Amino acid sequence: MRLFVSLTLPEAAIGPLLDLQDRLPIGRPVSADNLHLTLAFLGDQPEAALEGLHDALSTLRAAPVPLVLSGAALFGGRKGQAAGLEADGGAALTALHDRIKARLHGAGVHFERRRFRPHVTLTRLKGGADASRVLSVLAGAHIGPVTCTGFALVESRLHPDGAIYEPLACWPLG
Repeated sequence: MRLFVSLTLPEAAIGPLLDLQDRLPIGRPVSADNLHLTLAFLGDQPEAALEGLHDALSTLRAAPVPLVLSGAALFGGRKGQAAGLEADGGAALTALHDRIKARLHGAGVHFERRRFRPHVTLTRLKGGADASRVLSVLAGAHIGPVTCTGFALVESRLHPDGAIYEPLACWPLG
Protein backbone atom coordinates (compact mmCIF):
# COMPACT_ATOMS: atom_id res chain seq x y z
CA MET A 1 0.00 0.00 0.00
CA ARG A 2 1.34 3.44 -0.94
CA LEU A 3 0.71 5.69 2.05
CA PHE A 4 1.23 9.20 3.35
CA VAL A 5 0.19 11.32 6.33
CA SER A 6 -1.49 14.59 5.40
CA LEU A 7 -2.70 17.77 7.01
CA THR A 8 -6.39 18.17 6.21
CA LEU A 9 -7.17 21.51 4.58
CA PRO A 10 -10.28 23.36 5.77
CA GLU A 11 -13.08 24.38 3.40
CA ALA A 12 -11.93 27.99 3.86
CA ALA A 13 -8.82 27.05 1.85
CA ILE A 14 -10.35 24.64 -0.68
CA GLY A 15 -12.61 27.21 -2.41
CA PRO A 16 -9.82 29.74 -2.99
CA LEU A 17 -7.48 26.96 -4.16
CA LEU A 18 -10.06 25.80 -6.73
CA ASP A 19 -10.51 29.40 -7.90
CA LEU A 20 -6.74 29.67 -8.30
CA GLN A 21 -6.63 26.42 -10.27
CA ASP A 22 -9.16 27.91 -12.71
CA ARG A 23 -6.64 30.66 -13.49
CA LEU A 24 -3.78 28.28 -14.31
CA PRO A 25 -3.17 28.26 -18.08
CA ILE A 26 -1.84 24.68 -18.38
CA GLY A 27 -1.60 21.47 -16.42
CA ARG A 28 -3.83 18.75 -15.00
CA PRO A 29 -5.51 20.20 -11.89
CA VAL A 30 -5.51 18.19 -8.67
CA SER A 31 -9.10 17.32 -7.78
CA ALA A 32 -10.70 19.06 -4.80
CA ASP A 33 -10.79 15.75 -2.91
CA ASN A 34 -7.03 15.32 -3.36
CA LEU A 35 -5.89 18.76 -2.16
CA HIS A 36 -3.73 18.33 0.95
CA LEU A 37 -0.39 19.10 2.57
CA THR A 38 1.86 16.04 2.97
CA LEU A 39 3.34 15.73 6.45
CA ALA A 40 5.16 12.43 5.82
CA PHE A 41 5.37 10.30 2.68
CA LEU A 42 5.58 6.66 3.74
CA GLY A 43 5.80 5.06 0.31
CA ASP A 44 4.96 1.39 -0.06
CA GLN A 45 4.04 -0.21 3.24
CA PRO A 46 2.74 -3.72 3.93
CA GLU A 47 -0.91 -3.94 4.87
CA ALA A 48 0.22 -5.54 8.13
CA ALA A 49 1.75 -2.17 9.12
CA LEU A 50 -1.65 -0.42 9.22
CA GLU A 51 -2.49 -1.38 12.79
CA GLY A 52 0.86 -0.11 14.09
CA LEU A 53 0.50 3.10 12.09
CA HIS A 54 -2.98 3.65 13.47
CA ASP A 55 -1.85 2.98 17.04
CA ALA A 56 1.13 5.34 16.69
CA LEU A 57 -0.87 8.21 15.24
CA SER A 58 -4.20 7.90 17.05
CA THR A 59 -2.79 8.99 20.41
CA LEU A 60 -0.92 12.01 19.03
CA ARG A 61 -2.16 15.28 20.50
CA ALA A 62 -1.16 18.55 18.87
CA ALA A 63 -2.47 22.07 18.42
CA PRO A 64 -4.44 23.15 15.34
CA VAL A 65 -2.18 24.55 12.63
CA PRO A 66 -2.65 28.12 11.37
CA LEU A 67 -1.69 27.98 7.70
CA VAL A 68 -0.86 30.61 5.08
CA LEU A 69 -0.46 29.52 1.47
CA SER A 70 1.58 31.84 -0.74
CA GLY A 71 4.49 31.76 -3.13
CA ALA A 72 4.97 29.45 -6.08
CA ALA A 73 6.31 25.94 -5.50
CA LEU A 74 7.60 23.74 -8.35
CA PHE A 75 8.83 20.15 -8.01
CA GLY A 76 9.95 17.53 -10.49
CA GLY A 77 11.88 17.56 -13.70
CA ARG A 78 11.97 16.12 -17.20
CA LYS A 79 9.38 13.40 -16.50
CA GLY A 80 6.84 15.88 -15.16
CA GLN A 81 6.37 18.62 -12.64
CA ALA A 82 4.02 19.47 -9.81
CA ALA A 83 3.18 23.13 -9.20
CA GLY A 84 1.44 24.64 -6.21
CA LEU A 85 1.72 27.00 -3.28
CA GLU A 86 4.24 27.00 -0.49
CA ALA A 87 2.76 26.65 3.00
CA ASP A 88 3.74 28.43 6.20
CA GLY A 89 2.35 26.91 9.35
CA GLY A 90 4.97 28.29 11.71
CA ALA A 91 6.03 26.41 14.80
CA ALA A 92 2.75 24.45 15.00
CA LEU A 93 3.31 22.84 11.58
CA THR A 94 6.97 22.06 12.29
CA ALA A 95 6.08 20.53 15.66
CA LEU A 96 3.31 18.39 14.13
CA HIS A 97 5.64 17.17 11.38
CA ASP A 98 8.39 16.32 13.88
CA ARG A 99 6.00 14.53 16.24
CA ILE A 100 4.52 12.45 13.42
CA LYS A 101 7.99 11.42 12.22
CA ALA A 102 8.97 10.46 15.78
CA ARG A 103 5.79 8.39 16.21
CA LEU A 104 6.39 6.61 12.90
CA HIS A 105 9.99 5.81 13.79
CA GLY A 106 8.87 4.63 17.23
CA ALA A 107 6.40 2.28 15.54
CA GLY A 108 9.20 0.85 13.41
CA VAL A 109 7.88 2.30 10.15
CA HIS A 110 10.62 2.81 7.59
CA PHE A 111 10.12 5.51 4.99
CA GLU A 112 12.07 7.88 2.75
CA ARG A 113 13.89 10.73 4.38
CA ARG A 114 12.84 13.83 2.50
CA ARG A 115 13.42 17.43 3.35
CA PHE A 116 10.14 18.87 4.62
CA ARG A 117 9.00 21.49 2.11
CA PRO A 118 5.39 22.20 3.08
CA HIS A 119 3.25 22.94 0.05
CA VAL A 120 -0.09 22.20 -1.58
CA THR A 121 0.11 20.82 -5.12
CA LEU A 122 -2.49 22.38 -7.43
CA THR A 123 -1.57 21.05 -10.88
CA ARG A 124 0.67 18.57 -12.64
CA LEU A 125 2.58 19.46 -15.78
CA LYS A 126 3.91 17.15 -18.48
CA GLY A 127 7.65 16.67 -18.79
CA GLY A 128 9.25 19.50 -20.73
CA ALA A 129 6.31 21.86 -20.20
CA ASP A 130 7.13 25.54 -19.76
CA ALA A 131 5.98 26.28 -16.21
CA SER A 132 6.64 30.02 -16.38
CA ARG A 133 3.00 31.05 -16.96
CA VAL A 134 1.80 28.81 -14.13
CA LEU A 135 4.47 30.17 -11.81
CA SER A 136 3.53 33.76 -12.64
CA VAL A 137 -0.08 33.10 -11.56
CA LEU A 138 1.00 31.30 -8.39
CA ALA A 139 3.63 33.90 -7.45
CA GLY A 140 0.98 36.49 -6.57
CA ALA A 141 -1.41 34.13 -4.77
CA HIS A 142 -2.09 34.39 -1.05
CA ILE A 143 -4.60 32.26 0.89
CA GLY A 144 -5.10 32.44 4.62
CA PRO A 145 -4.55 32.36 7.37
CA VAL A 146 -6.80 29.33 7.73
CA THR A 147 -6.85 26.88 10.61
CA CYS A 148 -6.24 23.18 9.97
CA THR A 149 -7.90 21.02 12.61
CA GLY A 150 -7.04 17.49 11.54
CA PHE A 151 -4.64 15.09 9.89
CA ALA A 152 -5.07 11.76 8.13
CA LEU A 153 -3.40 8.54 7.05
CA VAL A 154 -4.06 8.30 3.32
CA GLU A 155 -3.66 5.56 0.73
CA SER A 156 -2.55 6.66 -2.74
CA ARG A 157 -3.52 4.43 -5.63
CA LEU A 158 -1.82 5.31 -8.91
CA HIS A 159 -3.91 5.35 -12.11
CA PRO A 160 -3.18 6.62 -15.64
CA ASP A 161 -5.50 9.58 -15.05
CA GLY A 162 -3.79 10.48 -11.76
CA ALA A 163 -3.63 9.25 -8.22
CA ILE A 164 -6.73 8.49 -6.19
CA TYR A 165 -6.39 9.27 -2.49
CA GLU A 166 -8.44 7.44 0.11
CA PRO A 167 -8.28 8.49 3.77
CA LEU A 168 -7.86 5.38 5.92
CA ALA A 169 -8.06 7.17 9.28
CA CYS A 170 -8.51 10.79 10.37
CA TRP A 171 -7.63 12.43 13.69
CA PRO A 172 -8.42 15.84 15.17
CA LEU A 173 -5.94 18.50 16.22
CA GLY A 174 -6.62 20.56 19.28
